[in-house]
Amino acid sequence: MLQDGLFERTITQTKNQLTWLHLYFQGEPFLNPRFLEMVSHADSAGIFTSTSTNAHYLSESTVQKILSSGLRQLIVSMDGVTQEVYEKYRVGGNLEKVEKGLKLLLKERKAQGKMFPRVILQFLVTGLNEHQIPELKVWSQEVGVDELQLKSTQIYDYEEGSELIPSDLGYSRYIPDGRGKWKLKKKIENKCWRMWQGAVVTWDGKVVPCCFDKDAQHVMGNLQDQSMQEIWESPSYFSFRNQLLQDRSQIEICRNCTE
Repeated sequence: MLQDGLFERTITQTKNQLTWLHLYFQGEPFLNPRFLEMVSHADSAGIFTSTSTNAHYLSESTVQKILSSGLRQLIVSMDGVTQEVYEKYRVGGNLEKVEKGLKLLLKERKAQGKMFPRVILQFLVTGLNEHQIPELKVWSQEVGVDELQLKSTQIYDYEEGSELIPSDLGYSRYIPDGRGKWKLKKKIENKCWRMWQGAVVTWDGKVVPCCFDKDAQHVMGNLQDQSMQEIWESPSYFSFRNQLLQDRSQIEICRNCTE
């Protein structure tokens, strides 16, 4: 999450072009004590705000602050409907705590007659939890989430196979290549809408092309000393987009991407 002052300056710079702000990248947003203040600041500028959480911090006081913050969308990551399965992927997680917080939020939202935040339950389908999908669908309806998303899982070193690859390949990003290895289900094409739709900003102001650049290997600029417009129209961004259109397979972060 952007450092104090930098976030507000960035919102001021971009509010006339920015319509959707997803306040999340490789971490738990509610660990930031200023998180909901930042949501409110963006909401007051007319920007649609969204975030993703493991839901371990949905206490009574936090829920009230969420409902008054202006947050429009809350994605809750829950990859199992029993503790045994849940903790295989969410190591150290407590499913009971997730369920309690989620139910509290939905109960309070209803009591206050509010529509937002819209709550999406996100389930990363793996070979370890795919058998729980029928039970998950029933549970999500009973709890009353607004949407259930069954999402495929990105796997590193997938070529040799993994227990995380579902047996139902309809939920997999990978398929057998016929020679004892695995490959991407979708062919990588030399195009990507993300390069013209948005960007990702790290906690210290680095601008990277997309969320697949988890380690900020392709820094296009830094908001500490540049405006977003300068970065967006910079030679480095132009060069990166051009490389993607010419031969996307030469960009490491694109080799395991299904966009």
